[in-house]
Amino acid sequence: MPGLTDHTRYTSMQNSGINHYDLLLATAAQSREIDRLTIEELGLPGETLMEIAGSRAADLLKEKLIPGDSVLFVCGKGNNAGDAFVIARLLTDYGIHAAIYPVMGTDGFSDDAQKNYDRLLKLAGISGKKIAVWQDWQDPSGFDLIVDGIFGTGIDKEVRQPVSDIIGKMNRSGIPVCALDIPSGIHCDTGRTLGTAVRAETTIQFGLNKLGCYLGDGPDCAGTRVLASLPFPNRYKHSVSVRLAEMNREATEALLHTPPSRRSHKYNNGVVHVIGGSPGLTGAPAYTARAAWTLGLGAVSLIHPAGWQTAATLETPSIIRYPAGGDTDHHFTPDHIEQVLNTLREKPGVAVIGPGIGRNEGTMAFCREIIRRSEGPLVIDADALRCLAGAGALLKERSEKGPVVLTPHPGELKALTDTGSGDDSDRLRAAISYSESTGATVLAKGNPVIVHSAEEKKTILTPYDSTIFARAGFGDILAGNLAAFLSRTSQPSRGSEAALVYGYHKWNEIVSRGKPFPEPSDFT
Repeated sequence: MPGLTDHTRYTSMQNSGINHYDLLLATAAQSREIDRLTIEELGLPGETLMEIAGSRAADLLKEKLIPGDSVLFVCGKGNNAGDAFVIARLLTDYGIHAAIYPVMGTDGFSDDAQKNYDRLLKLAGISGKKIAVWQDWQDPSGFDLIVDGIFGTGIDKEVRQPVSDIIGKMNRSGIPVCALDIPSGIHCDTGRTLGTAVRAETTIQFGLNKLGCYLGDGPDCAGTRVLASLPFPNRYKHSVSVRLAEMNREATEALLHTPPSRRSHKYNNGVVHVIGGSPGLTGAPAYTARAAWTLGLGAVSLIHPAGWQTAATLETPSIIRYPAGGDTDHHFTPDHIEQVLNTLREKPGVAVIGPGIGRNEGTMAFCREIIRRSEGPLVIDADALRCLAGAGALLKERSEKGPVVLTPHPGELKALTDTGSGDDSDRLRAAISYSESTGATVLAKGNPVIVHSAEEKKTILTPYDSTIFARAGFGDILAGNLAAFLSRTSQPSRGSEAALVYGYHKWNEIVSRGKPFPEPSDFT
């Protein structure tokens, strides 16, 4: 069975103005609390919520199933099983041939799951339709779909036998699997596999997107992720602080198209200064400058060691160049600090420091002083991030003078925070913690990209596969795009989100023109 939707559909939903609340990413505890408040405070019974969830999931499945198709429901004992029983009842009435496999037997269902199991069997009796209830695993060949209703969001321990064995058989069956809420065996908060996990083609999330479907192993196991809304009051969702990036291309590009006033000139129509370059790395700052220039700014400058002025001229003919030092200077050193600061003061704008800047000791001292003494919006990228190890106080002081955005990859984030950042949940915690302690916005590269703004109290994750940008040069492009968007907004999280959304849509545009593997130069 083909997926219920694909990312193109997800993107079109975003472009049509999807509800902000539909972008939220909830933890298991947040999901439980919102359930509890809706049931106990609002007075909407859990049984009713289960019926609504099952009904909406059944409607989604009807898009791809036709009467006469066969569906196997593999169920546990909790409310996830109850959702599956509702779906089985509604699809049976629609004309689907359903079979139920309760992997832990039919004793001990949760109250609401038991009610819906009983209703399913009653429908079979009323309608004369046979619903097979398996006592043991059987050969599922001949089924068109398997529905995973084993575990929901509450699992936090390793999956044990016999369930782990059944999950393995589901995964090896070759039959498409649709998971309910989250694939069984995936931790809702971290996306980690708890021993083993269902590998679904589609996951229908109920009420709120689940954080674990977007972190760690979650994306690979969840497949296409679909949201089935539930009537949770929006007021109850305010505790959820993490959300997906809004993939609205028109709103993103509108940031760039603010009409200039009749009296405007190039230096008040968006200014970006790129500070970088060293032997063998002259292409990086050139890419950054050209990426910013492509987005329609008034002026973009490249501040570079004077020793590679010829290369700078060849690589950035449209960019203003400010060579630092003399012809024998190929690295930035403390001797260049005042000259560079004067350039930044004379033409205020967004500064980017780091692309291709190198790691020698003098350059690191130069970077620290530029970060400390500069003012206005600042993007700290690439090797310039290395000068911040153990320098949280410096960064906090600098963040008070203007927005600062850091763009670390996982290794750089680990060095900055002195914490393990090997998996996505670690990266998420590290990015939030470091941002909160320093006041800087952290754009943590990886899959997904994570953005946290301490000032705005926002955490944003990309919903797409960002490994498409895991090629040399694309980090430099992102730094330039980010600086360009920061020149158009005072909100660093909005500028960061816009740069990521713009890059994704630009990639797809290039691919649609017949180039399957875009390269950085295509973005400039």
